[in-house]
Amino acid sequence: MGLVLPKQAEAQHLPDSINEPCAQSWILEKLEQEYPGFAQSYNQVYEASVDASKVKPQVQNRARRITDTTYYFDTVFIVPVVVHILYNTNAENLPDSLAINQIEVLNQDFRRQNADTSKTRPIFKARAGDARIEFVLANTDPQGNPTNGITHTYTTRTTFGGNQLNDQMKFAAQGGKDAWDTKKYLNIWVCDLSQNGQDALLGYAYPPYGHPFWTSNVWVADNRQGVVIHYKVFGRNNINATNGNATLRQSAMGRVSVHEVGHYFGLRHIWADDQYSANKCAVDDYIDDTPLMGSMSNFNCLWSNNGCITANDEPDMVENYMDYSTHACQNMFTKGQVAAMRNVASTYRKDLAIAYRIDTTIRIFDTVVYDEVLVYRQSENQNITVELTDELKDGLITAQVFNLLGQAVTEKTLLTENVTRFSTVGWRSAPYVCILRKAEDDKVLRSDPLFVD
Repeated sequence: MGLVLPKQAEAQHLPDSINEPCAQSWILEKLEQEYPGFAQSYNQVYEASVDASKVKPQVQNRARRITDTTYYFDTVFIVPVVVHILYNTNAENLPDSLAINQIEVLNQDFRRQNADTSKTRPIFKARAGDARIEFVLANTDPQGNPTNGITHTYTTRTTFGGNQLNDQMKFAAQGGKDAWDTKKYLNIWVCDLSQNGQDALLGYAYPPYGHPFWTSNVWVADNRQGVVIHYKVFGRNNINATNGNATLRQSAMGRVSVHEVGHYFGLRHIWADDQYSANKCAVDDYIDDTPLMGSMSNFNCLWSNNGCITANDEPDMVENYMDYSTHACQNMFTKGQVAAMRNVASTYRKDLAIAYRIDTTIRIFDTVVYDEVLVYRQSENQNITVELTDELKDGLITAQVFNLLGQAVTEKTLLTENVTRFSTVGWRSAPYVCILRKAEDDKVLRSDPLFVD
């Protein structure tokens, strides 16, 4: 009969004189020789196992709490905006208040200060990011004159929509409004994009030159750079949207502009525009923390959507601003998208007259300092817990649990945290021993008897 004992995990044999079928008494004797004081500790644990009130150790004073302060320094990009409102009818001549509240929407959504962040599902909540990009209506025009950042221009054109994106709204000679220097301002043209009386196109934007997410045929000259928005969906609670058809009503929160400015800063649609290909899941949007999507949500807010079944399967991120879900469903950019947009702001659109603000944030937090080594059983959580001091947690100690036959019931584990837990789900009710060793020479640091009930 062979046994594995904790000391060196080497095979040993019982003496020939032992005739009893159970070798527990001999094992206890060997453990006492190996770890002086083990027998007394084991007896205490056994007695505690009879009285359940003694099983849980008194560990409430195991750590002391200190208060500390951290200062965060962060750069916020501030983008000057000019809004060009083009109108042929009074309904198209939107009030300045809509331009002002549209800037508010952009700032709230890009800074993740929107009121509906709670709608982000738990699976994606940790991925949501603050782009740290803010937008302000320009206060000086290209000639240096004061301005409120909003222009109103009458046009004889009844619509700028059509089968081709000809950008006529961007040129005064074609019934539009010439861009303010696109290297100094984010130009947003607001106009009628309807086609044959249908509100099919709600907005569009071009990505920056040379961006690797896009092919070169989508880049345009400087005077065509900017964002175009259908007048019915510009701003929050635009009456033309709230009184419109289902698609317009679902797009009444000002997030068409959020979506298009996302394109302006280099983002692709989250489904990567391959919905018509044979394999809708073959192309990604180049952002690692957005799940693979087969096609757009098409103005639905179906949380059960899952267009691509993958090894690490996740539902479609219908709450992402770069989807075509309803505005009531959209509420986030991911941290990967944030990184991409900030990269564009500092490289591909580096000539844009972006102001930089350094924000200093003070955060006061509590820190728990572990000042004692403890091993204890938490029966309510079905685990064995090992706590180490700060000095010992950096891979200096290993832990392993054995039964009283000397058999290992856990792998030897290198401890790299203050608190490590070993699940006892499925273990037999019996005494066990947890051995802590020094990692460098495998020397036993301590042994702690435990009882699993």
